[in-house]
Amino acid sequence: MDYDRGRGFLSKLENPAMVYHKDADGVCSAVVLQELVKSAAHPNDGPGIQLSEGLLESLKEGNSVVFLDIPIDQLQVVENLKDRKIFVLDHHPPERDLTSENILHMNPRFEDEDAYLPTSYLSYKLLGSRSKQAWKAAVGVIGDHGVKGCEDLFEDVGSEYPETIEKGITYNSLKESKLGLIADMIDASKAVRGLDGIRRSFEVMKDAREPNDVLDTELKEFYEVYRREIERAADDFRRNSEYFPRTNSYLYELSSRYSIGSDLSTELSNENPDAVVIVYQIEDYGMKISGRCQSGRVDVSKIIKGAVKDFGSGGGHPQAAGGFVESGKEELALERFREKLEGID
Repeated sequence: MDYDRGRGFLSKLENPAMVYHKDADGVCSAVVLQELVKSAAHPNDGPGIQLSEGLLESLKEGNSVVFLDIPIDQLQVVENLKDRKIFVLDHHPPERDLTSENILHMNPRFEDEDAYLPTSYLSYKLLGSRSKQAWKAAVGVIGDHGVKGCEDLFEDVGSEYPETIEKGITYNSLKESKLGLIADMIDASKAVRGLDGIRRSFEVMKDAREPNDVLDTELKEFYEVYRREIERAADDFRRNSEYFPRTNSYLYELSSRYSIGSDLSTELSNENPDAVVIVYQIEDYGMKISGRCQSGRVDVSKIIKGAVKDFGSGGGHPQAAGGFVESGKEELALERFREKLEGID
C-alpha cells in the first residue's frame, strides 16, 4: 500500500472527526493514528458495523472524516457525506473501492485479496514505525487474530518490551502475553459496559505510556466480570446448543445481560476450529449474530449475509463475521440459518 499517499492525504484534512470500530483493533488503530490526526474520536454506535443516525448527522457538521476498521463500502455512508474529505483505512474484504477526488480508501485487499493485516497494523505503518506507539498497535493486531504478516511490528515492540515476544512471534504465544491480556480487557469493556466501556478503553489506551499502565485500571475489573460470564455461557452452550452433525455446525441462543456473543463464538471456535459456530442474542431492538469457523472450512460471512438478506445486515471475514436482524424477523432468520447449516457442503 502507498503509505506516503495516505500520510499526505491525512495531512491536508481540516478538523477531521474520527470513527473507529468498537473492538480492540478499532480502538488501537484510532489511538495510534491520533499521532497523525489530532481529532475527536467516536466508536461506531449502531448495531454491527452500522452508524447511528445521530452520529451520521454529527459528521455532517465537519469538513472531513476518518473511518477506521469499518467496511464503509458496504454501507450508504459516504453518499450521506457529500463534499467532505474522507479517509478510510480498513482490512475487511471490500465490496467496492470508494477512492475518488475527495476520498482515499486504503485496504491491503485491493492488492492481495487474501491479505489479513488488521487496521492497527496499517495505522502503525502510516506512522512510519514509531516504536512508542508500536505496542498499542500490537494489542489491536492480537485482538484481531492477525500476527502473520505483521512480524515487523512485533520485532519493533520486542526491542522495547522483550518480555512480550520471548516465547516467539506467534498468535498463541502473543495471546498469552500482557499485550494479549490488554486486548481481552478492551473487548471485555465493550461486553460489560457497551459503548461507554469502549470509550473508556480508548481513553485508557491513549493515556498509557507503557503496557503496565493499562493493567491496573478499571478495565481489569471489566475483564474479571467478562471471564466469569464467558465461562458460564460456554458451559450452557455445551449443554443446550443445536448441533448439526452432518456439517459439524452449531446454533446457539445466548441469554446474558452482557454483549459477549462475539467473544463467546471466538472462544468456542478456538476449541473446535473446524466447526461452524453461530451465536445469536435477541434484544428488544432485534437480534445480534456472531459466526466463526476458524479453520476457514466454511465462509461464515456468506452464511450470515444470506440468512439476514432483506431484513438485516451482515459481513466481516470468512472465518469471523457478524450480523443484525431487525425486530420481528428473528424466527425467519433462524429458519434460514438452520437450512444453511443443514446444507453446508
